Amino acid sequence: MEPHSIWQDDIKRRNSAYDDNDNWYPFVRNVEEVCNRISELHSHIDDLENQIGEVRGMIKNLRKILIKLEVIDDRFIL
Repeated sequence: MEPHSIWQDDIKRRNSAYDDNDNWYPFVRNVEEVCNRISELHSHIDDLENQIGEVRGMIKNLRKILIKLEVIDDRFIL
């Protein structure tokens, strides 16, 4: 993914080339790029949510192991 500032400059450049009468191509291309960018960000957010879920699971397992080994007392841990 290219840096946001470069991507934003390309969008602004195409918007300035847009004329109201005939040429809708820059507008359509801008909308397509925004949709693609949103899709990429959505997939990154899903990946982060998966990683967070995995870490939470590992922490719960570690807590259970430490309690069984009597390293920690479960009365003091929420």
